Amino acid sequence: MYNKSIVNGWLILLVILLTGCNRPTSKPNNIMINWSKLPDLPGMADTASLGVSAPFAGISNGKLVVAGGCNFPDKPVTEGGVKKYYSDIFTLDLSDKNAQWEKAGNLPLPVAYGASVTTPEGVVCIGGNNSTDFFTDVHLLSTSNNDGSVHICRLASLPVPMDNLSATYADHTVYVAGGNENKRPGNSFFAMKLVKNLDEDWEKLPDILGPARVQPVLAAQKSADGIRIYLAGGFQPLSGNTDAIIPSDMLSFHSGTKEWITETELPLFDNGARRTFTGGCAVAYKDSSILFMGGVNYDRFLAAVNRPKLIEKAEADGDTALAGTLQEEGKSYMFHPVEWYKFNTALLQYNTFTKEWTNLGEYEQLARAGAGAILKGDSLIIVNGELKPGIRTPHVNLAIIE
Repeated sequence: MYNKSIVNGWLILLVILLTGCNRPTSKPNNIMINWSKLPDLPGMADTASLGVSAPFAGISNGKLVVAGGCNFPDKPVTEGGVKKYYSDIFTLDLSDKNAQWEKAGNLPLPVAYGASVTTPEGVVCIGGNNSTDFFTDVHLLSTSNNDGSVHICRLASLPVPMDNLSATYADHTVYVAGGNENKRPGNSFFAMKLVKNLDEDWEKLPDILGPARVQPVLAAQKSADGIRIYLAGGFQPLSGNTDAIIPSDMLSFHSGTKEWITETELPLFDNGARRTFTGGCAVAYKDSSILFMGGVNYDRFLAAVNRPKLIEKAEADGDTALAGTLQEEGKSYMFHPVEWYKFNTALLQYNTFTKEWTNLGEYEQLARAGAGAILKGDSLIIVNGELKPGIRTPHVNLAIIE
C-alpha cells in the first residue's frame, strides 16, 4: 500500500507542474536589454510627425528603410478624422550615430497594411492597400551608396491582392501568409525565389491550417529537422453566424516536406489568460530562436470583434439591458486610456530546437500594434505603430540585446 503522504506529495508536485505548463520561463540572468531611441520618423508629406502604422520597414546596405504607412493627420478618428495613406520613403544610416532621417523617394502609390522583409538584395515590400485599392504589387527597395536615394525594382506580382499579411525570408525565398485575399480572409501561403534575374513567379504552397489569420506574424528559423516557417497570431473576423476566432497556437511549415503542423500553444499569461501576437512582430534571432513582441490583448480584442454578434443575440433574446450595455461598451471602446488596451509588453523568445518559451522582460516600448520590427545583429529596432486604436507614435526605439 502506498504511503498517503507520498501520494499527496506527488499530487501537489503534479499540480505545480501542470500549473506551470505553457508559461514562459523567467528571463535568463545573462540576458541584458538596453533601450535607447533613434530619431523620430519625420512627418509624412505635409503632415506633422505623428507616426504611422503598418509601414514597410527593413534594412538595405546598413540603412534603415521605412516606406508608406497610414495615420490620422487632421484629427483623431474619435473626432471623425479620416485615415491618410502615404508613399514617402525615408532612410536612416545606422552606421552614423548622428544621422538623421532622409527623404529618399516615393513608392508608386500610397500604401499601408502590406508586408515587408529584409533580404540580401534589399527590402521586399508586398501587397497592402489604401483607401481605394488593394494591391498585388511587389517591389524591392535598395539604397544607393552614392547619393542616398532608394532604387525601386518591380518584382513578380502576387497571384491575388493581399493585405494585412505577413512575410519572411529564408534560403533565397520570400514567403507570405495570412491576411485578406481580394478583401476576404484567406488561408493561402505563397513563396517566391529571389534570384538575380528577379523574374521568378510566386508558387502556391499548401494552405495554412485552421482558421484564416489576418495580421499574423511569420518568421523563418532553423529547427531540429531543417528550416521551418513559423506562423502565429492573427484572427478570423466575425462572419455571419460564425464568431471571430483568435487562434492560440503556433503553426510551422517544413520547407522540405511542404507540410504544416501545429508546433505549440502560445504561452499563457501568469494569470492563465490567453495570449495572441495579432498585430505584433516576430524576428528570427541568431540560429535557434524567434523573438515575438507587440500586438493586441487577446481578451480585449476578442470582445471587441465579437461585440456586434453579441448585441444582435441580446436584441433577439429581448435582453435590452445586456444589449444596451454592449452598445455602450462599443461606443466607449476607442476612448479608453492607452493602458486599458493592454497591448503586449513582453519580449518572448521561442527556441525552435528545445521548443521552450522564455520571457526576456516587459517593456513599454514593445506595446505597439502595426509597428515595424527589424533585427540587425543584436539590435532590435521598433518603428512607430499604434499605442491604441487610432493613435500612432513617431518614436523609433532601439534595444540592444546583450
